[in-house]
Amino acid sequence: MNIFSKFLSRLKRTAYISFNRSEYMPSGSLRDNEIVGAVANVIATNVAKLSPQVIRKDTKGVTIKNDRLSRLLNVRPCPEASTFDFLYRIASDLVYTSNAFSIVFYNADFTDIERIQPITVRSHRIFEDENGTMYLRFVWDYDGLEYTVPYQFVIHIKSRYNKKRFLGTPPDSELKNSTELLEITYNGVKQVIQNSASLRGYLKYNNFADDDELKAKVKEFQAAYMSAENEGGIAGLDNSMEFKEISQQPRPIPIAQIQFFRENIYRYYGVNEKILNSTFNEAAWNAFYEAVIEPIAIQLSLEFTFKLFTERERGCGNKIVRTVMIMIERTNSEHASNRWMIKGQEVSLPYGMAPCHHLPSMRRTEI
Repeated sequence: MNIFSKFLSRLKRTAYISFNRSEYMPSGSLRDNEIVGAVANVIATNVAKLSPQVIRKDTKGVTIKNDRLSRLLNVRPCPEASTFDFLYRIASDLVYTSNAFSIVFYNADFTDIERIQPITVRSHRIFEDENGTMYLRFVWDYDGLEYTVPYQFVIHIKSRYNKKRFLGTPPDSELKNSTELLEITYNGVKQVIQNSASLRGYLKYNNFADDDELKAKVKEFQAAYMSAENEGGIAGLDNSMEFKEISQQPRPIPIAQIQFFRENIYRYYGVNEKILNSTFNEAAWNAFYEAVIEPIAIQLSLEFTFKLFTERERGCGNKIVRTVMIMIERTNSEHASNRWMIKGQEVSLPYGMAPCHHLPSMRRTEI
């Protein structure tokens, strides 16, 4: 019995499923695309740097908790993945399919969280039963089996949530033209390279030779004069044969066309060459963080807070945030750049920074 079968056996309920109120989606086909793979890696790597914190905010201020849930989220949400790997998987699935799922596993009496399992699915469907209870049915890529889990136990992160009720819009159809045209262009380049190594010329024999003798003489000529050992590049021929060179005009590689299709994919995900190559400046990084990383951090905070806390716990100010220390650079054209670190309890959270409960007021420190 695997982890899902063991967990689902505790749920003693009958669901009357109506597939008229459901949304189905296959897993997509972008995981083998090298451009999308590079984009997924840079986004997922930076999302994985976010630090999860369990906090409680009340009239006395913000308290950073160090309970079992906090340690689970900060060290190892599931046995096979560290927090970095866990967030990396969520973010990469989000890039590939616009939907990332993790299942929350509870103990026998549902009073404590044992693990949070990220899952990569081959296909998935979200539906409602006759009572309006939502479920996630999916085929797990790990074992190829189908499972149905109450949606209340599913941490679901979506991107491009603009068409369906339950699911984010997958990028496959929207990137279809760019990925297909880029693949066609790559195939054309491959053909150019292959043609450059094809027929260089032909041997004309003045004396009659049968097929076997002709093939043998061609192989002798290739071995003697068209190998790497022929450093001088000179061949000696008698009156019995003539070598006729075939001159080929090499086709230029369409670099501008390739770059255009690549940039279409980059724009779709909000990245550029500098971000992918880690040659960005401060302004480029800030734009990338605010446009791509910060929205995912907000989604993670909201979804984890709602799914891991009860209504009463949320009412008491408990929250899960994903924080990162941010340097704000203020550049003066006439002087050297001045860097300031923002610190303080009230201003740290809006900037995605860890709450500093030991600093009651804002303080500016020059670096």
